[in-house]
Amino acid sequence: MTQQEFNIKYKQYIPEGWGGLEFDIPEVTDYLDSIVGYGLMNLPNFEIHQIKLKFGMCRFYFETSMETKKLERIIQFGIEDEINNIIKRLNDGKLK
Repeated sequence: MTQQEFNIKYKQYIPEGWGGLEFDIPEVTDYLDSIVGYGLMNLPNFEIHQIKLKFGMCRFYFETSMETKKLERIIQFGIEDEINNIIKRLNDGKLK
């Protein structure tokens, strides 16, 4: 799946003015598709704001209406960590 395909598929979760997925690494996009499609979109009022690479590291910005923001941070950091690991494995030639 490409970046464009991802943003089209999840357009209803990307509010006007936000960029959604802003880079195109198919392995990362497939991972994001799996977690958004099989769970995150079921969180209350889930929105994807921006998924980008900044200084070589992933940033995953999203929002929900969950009462506890601690859980959002745990989700955010877990996703960022996994994407960074995917990118590292690709750069090391350990993921084809």
